[in-house]
Amino acid sequence: MLIVLDFGHGGRDPGAVGSGLQEKDVVLTLGLQVLSFLEEYEVRVIPTRTGDVYVSLEERAELANKNGADFFCSLHVNAGGGSGFESFIHPDAPQKTRMIAAALHREVAAFYIQRGFPDRGLKRADLAVLRKTNMPAVLLENFFIDSPRDAACLADKACLRELARAIAGGMARVLGLKKRSSGDAAGEIERLRERGLIIGNHDPDAAVTWGELAAVLNRLLDRLEKEGGGTTGG
Repeated sequence: MLIVLDFGHGGRDPGAVGSGLQEKDVVLTLGLQVLSFLEEYEVRVIPTRTGDVYVSLEERAELANKNGADFFCSLHVNAGGGSGFESFIHPDAPQKTRMIAAALHREVAAFYIQRGFPDRGLKRADLAVLRKTNMPAVLLENFFIDSPRDAACLADKACLRELARAIAGGMARVLGLKKRSSGDAAGEIERLRERGLIIGNHDPDAAVTWGELAAVLNRLLDRLEKEGGGTTGG
């Protein structure tokens, strides 16, 4: 299972602005937390950005299509004087997408309802990242940045973390993701190989040399520098 997790806006595109906050910053913080929680599951996740960089809508969709993603989720913050949560799928979304989106919406909406915020429903819109992606795709609009009560939650690290857990947990249940076994050393090694940080198979009980460790760390640093340069995000 491969998920592309899209953190909306970024770089020269701040997104919605209000209450001293910028959408691009909020969704980056939220998205990285969702990414962290998804590490608990047997799933590969590719973020469209990991820093404050601009990535076009076409590049976001292309990243998902090129990698053959099974699911695409775009995270956003709303604006316009409302309150609460709503999500979107494309008007021509197939049945599979509609089913996944409806189930995920219910999962995330429960977080809002429990805290007294309205569930504004699952809606349809001809948004580029929903239209141009080839897999089930959903866009989540979280809180309203220009509503004082909503913005207070967006500025609250604890609230944002709880929301991230609700989103990640909702994805896991809807997509049928399995929890990783903390004792699965071979599985962890396989994850490193899939991510291109190691080459070939390795014995979990074998000693690691400084040369091997340096190679892994350098591959990781090269990837982080590439992502920080804006080649995959926005």
